[in-house]
Amino acid sequence: MSTQRYLIACGGHGRVVLDSLLASGIHVDGIVDAQLELGSQIFGVPVVGDDDFIKTLDPKKTELINGLGSTKNTQARQEIYNHWLNLGFKFIGVQHPSATIGAECKIAENTQIMAGAVLQNRVQAGENCVINTRASVDHDVIISDHAVISPGAIISGSVKIGFGSFIGAGAVIIQGVEIGDNCVVGAGAVVLHSVNDSVTVVGNPATQLE
Repeated sequence: MSTQRYLIACGGHGRVVLDSLLASGIHVDGIVDAQLELGSQIFGVPVVGDDDFIKTLDPKKTELINGLGSTKNTQARQEIYNHWLNLGFKFIGVQHPSATIGAECKIAENTQIMAGAVLQNRVQAGENCVINTRASVDHDVIISDHAVISPGAIISGSVKIGFGSFIGAGAVIIQGVEIGDNCVVGAGAVVLHSVNDSVTVVGNPATQLE
């Protein structure tokens, strides 16, 4: 049974995902994006239509890739993932060839790990996560489902990132801190203390945004 693969959404993040897939030798049959011209190509992969195209596919013979990016709110990525998952489709992820993955890591098969990212030993990453370009994730970190780690973020050892939380570019989270569910850590923030659910923190040292 031949499996086909389609990337959903191909804006900035989607192109990075597509580039990583191709660099990893993973064939992509088409791009599903209503904002792009039907029949046009990105990196040699054709745009095949919008969501109606996916509805014509057999979920048992199709793998999807979540190409939607995230700026603070990860909800839209979650909605795409859950919608098609509930209709029986499977999502796959990618690990760029230049990423470094340590021993005994447990990475969900649909998590996306981008170029230059480093995951030290015993990192756990859940469903539909993004660990973006040159992010540094040290030992024993837990990244919960749907969390996004932005480019250049530094996550020290034994940190826990909650469900759906967003860690901004260049943020630093020190050893042992827990970030709650649905939190936002602003770009460049230095987080010294644990953060409760649904809180946004910014600055150095990071404080709650009122």
